[in-house]
Amino acid sequence: MTLLDRYLYAVQSDLPKGQPAGDIIAEIGDDLQSQMEDREATLGRPLTEDEQAAIIKTYGHPRRIAARYAGAQYLIGPELLPFYWSTLRLVVTIVIAIELLGGAVSALVSHNGILFFNALYAAFHSLIWIFSIVTIVFVLNERVPNNGNVIGTWMFRWDPRRLPEPRALPPVPRSSSLAEFIANFLALLVLLDAGGSHRIPLDTLLANALRNMHATLTPAWHPAYIGTVAGTALLSFAAITVFVRPRLTVLHEVVRAMSSAATMTGVALTLQAGPWIRPTDGPLNGAALYILVSAIVILGFQWTNSVRILLRKPGNHTPTQPRSMSATG
Repeated sequence: MTLLDRYLYAVQSDLPKGQPAGDIIAEIGDDLQSQMEDREATLGRPLTEDEQAAIIKTYGHPRRIAARYAGAQYLIGPELLPFYWSTLRLVVTIVIAIELLGGAVSALVSHNGILFFNALYAAFHSLIWIFSIVTIVFVLNERVPNNGNVIGTWMFRWDPRRLPEPRALPPVPRSSSLAEFIANFLALLVLLDAGGSHRIPLDTLLANALRNMHATLTPAWHPAYIGTVAGTALLSFAAITVFVRPRLTVLHEVVRAMSSAATMTGVALTLQAGPWIRPTDGPLNGAALYILVSAIVILGFQWTNSVRILLRKPGNHTPTQPRSMSATG
């Protein structure tokens, strides 16, 4: 894939929704190819990669070119707006990831789940401060003279050779991975508390329900418990990783497959080790059997889906191609 293809793909990825991407990309591609062909005719030889990169860089950063097709902006102009959003996402990602990881580690080390909820509360307040500070910086930068426009100057310090290749799997939305991390880590806290002091209300409720029915869980549940804890921990790891790096989609699906396999193995071992509840002559063992079988079926579907995604053939993510380069290109 040529530098021009990668540049056009980057521009197309940042175009506002509703714009005729095919026509826009074809027009930009034709313009750049004409410039390259004119340069080749002047030099009497094909352009080197460095020379192609210089022409593309002079044309403009992909986000800046795509922003020209956006509607009117007010506080922050269309050329800086894409960089505003990308900077805001970057700072939010770093700060929120650090706060949530800190709260998670503290909760696990101290066996106190309240510390994780405190981290969630702190992360919410951080969002307000981050949004305010980044917005003020860009609004002020928009209104300084050109020679003092630090962000505008930084936009030109990019290299077309570092543009990413199109990927077979789309990046994971950060909102999805953040919700996945919070849900799985809360589930992990509940699971870890289930074998301890029962300080979390859900664990207390389940323990009291079994006590009122004069029933107890047998050691047969240990494999399922260990497998579920391992699987939930893996899902939490994958979620926070792709929250920081959304393009690590392959890692995300690999870990999801490993999580499903670990949990399914534990559940299968528990299924073979029954009975699961004492006394064994009541209906609770029948209910436990139904739950275990259903869990294996669901986990099997999840594992199959992850494997299917990983084996998916790369799609055609190359943007609309402009007219062919000359024989000297």
